[in-house]
Amino acid sequence: MPTNHSVRSLMAHYLFRAALLGGYAFLIVFLNKTGELSLFVAPRTEQAVKLSALGLYAAAAYQAYSAFRIWRDSHQEDCGCDHGHGPSPSPLRNTLIYSLFLLPLLLGFLMPHEPLNSTLAAKKGMSFTGLQSAAPPASPPAPAQQEKPSLDQLFATDDYTKAYASFGKKLYQQPSITVDDSLFIETLTTLDLFQSNFIGKQVTLTGFVYRDQGMSNEQFAVSRFVMNCCSADALPYGIMVHSSNAAAYPNDSWVNFTGTVTTTSFQNNTILMLEAASITPIPTPADTYAYPNYDFDL
Repeated sequence: MPTNHSVRSLMAHYLFRAALLGGYAFLIVFLNKTGELSLFVAPRTEQAVKLSALGLYAAAAYQAYSAFRIWRDSHQEDCGCDHGHGPSPSPLRNTLIYSLFLLPLLLGFLMPHEPLNSTLAAKKGMSFTGLQSAAPPASPPAPAQQEKPSLDQLFATDDYTKAYASFGKKLYQQPSITVDDSLFIETLTTLDLFQSNFIGKQVTLTGFVYRDQGMSNEQFAVSRFVMNCCSADALPYGIMVHSSNAAAYPNDSWVNFTGTVTTTSFQNNTILMLEAASITPIPTPADTYAYPNYDFDL
């Protein structure tokens, strides 16, 4: 028959597990109610995360019921019940295991819930070349005659860049280009793949101000974090801009930037740069992330 000490110990383990599981469920509900869930997960995974809160609540209830059942059975003279395998008898091991679950939960409640910023962008490394998986196509051969090249010649492509070439043709025929949030990374990748075709084009985009050590006092990047599933996989992408008034815009401030496409050399790479035509400070948007468009190549 179990001793009173072992019963209390086992009950404590089950109750602590119930508190942990319930805490995670409550954190998800709290973030959803405050509108801050989007800071941590992409829209396409939000529904699954919300549903997981129900599973966590159910698991917490089961752990609490297990604690109650142990307490109830301990008051019976000889219940003959088998409560299964108990927790490890090592206090150190139990402390380490529970800490792995408790620490993230405490951070979720205690740390400020803010969008990813330029500090993290510097640590992850800002990308000025769009998606790395989209390798630039081979340069098209020069036309034999001095006639204007066709769109197919300007946007020569391969199996990996067909979607970008098709999108590039559409952008090329527009008098000016506005980078839509729903196609942020796709637009930047297209502009980078076919740089020479867009020289002189006017481009407008929205993002936060980021500065790299290799930039001059008149340069910064207009940037966004691109999230696939959650904030852990978010990566910063941006386009360098040049303005004589660049110092007026501090890091992490949000701007709507319009400029003319040129190129510059940065860290031994030729990258796009926008020469400023207008810069408008804007409030931080409700959703600061951009997301891959999974219908882009359909």
